[in-house]
Amino acid sequence: MAVKIGHASIDENGRATGGKAGDQTGKEVCFSTWWNDGWTALVRPVKKSVANKIVKACKAGVNNKKIGYDQSQNQRTTLYAEAEKVDFDLSKIEANCEADCSAFVSVCVNAAGVKVSKDIYTGNMVKALEATGAFKVYRGSKYLTSSEYLKAGDILVAEGKHTVIVLEDGEKASSTTTTTTSTNNNSSAAEKFNGSIAGTYKTTNALNLRAGAGTNHKVLHVIPKGDKVVNYGYYSNASGVRWLYVVHKGEVGFVSSNYLRRS
Repeated sequence: MAVKIGHASIDENGRATGGKAGDQTGKEVCFSTWWNDGWTALVRPVKKSVANKIVKACKAGVNNKKIGYDQSQNQRTTLYAEAEKVDFDLSKIEANCEADCSAFVSVCVNAAGVKVSKDIYTGNMVKALEATGAFKVYRGSKYLTSSEYLKAGDILVAEGKHTVIVLEDGEKASSTTTTTTSTNNNSSAAEKFNGSIAGTYKTTNALNLRAGAGTNHKVLHVIPKGDKVVNYGYYSNASGVRWLYVVHKGEVGFVSSNYLRRS
């Protein structure tokens, strides 16, 4: 039997934008049964405690009919703004607000204590979540074409299309031995978050992508001068230098901010 999932779906008019704030039909943010939507990545919390909090937040969000669906840029993060006011307890939101599928996931992840930008979308959220150090990414077909191996708290993503949160374990979840195919799992997690530094940067010199903040950490690969790296707001400090946690050509690691400029 397919597992239950939760997600932001569609507005009251069956459209992506233009509806009234709040859930007008009771189905704008909803529970569903898993279906094969061409999932391209499974993002799994490293800690069970984080997974449990994501599930709790998702259920509270679906059950709170103040939360509706809208994909427009000026509406999709209004849920995040309201959630901040109540310390991300989605059951306490009292003002009508909106989210799309990825903005809803962002709020649930923040409710679990993992800082992630309110502006993530299905095209970048896999790397953004992985960059927090709190998630691993799996792309094996058994996780994407069936719900049998899914676990509560998993986030399924069809990149560029849709994302949902898994609310219960699949039939074979307990027997799962996972081997990750994520972009990189050799780097340590970033220690700090500042949304204002998120963005694309160019290297001013050939630059080492390292497994941790500081020159004492392993070099993962060398980034050529002028190449672009992406940061989602995460960083660590080492010896008075800010080391940004970035993605370059699918690999995640740290680079010194001394050799970067905004692109």
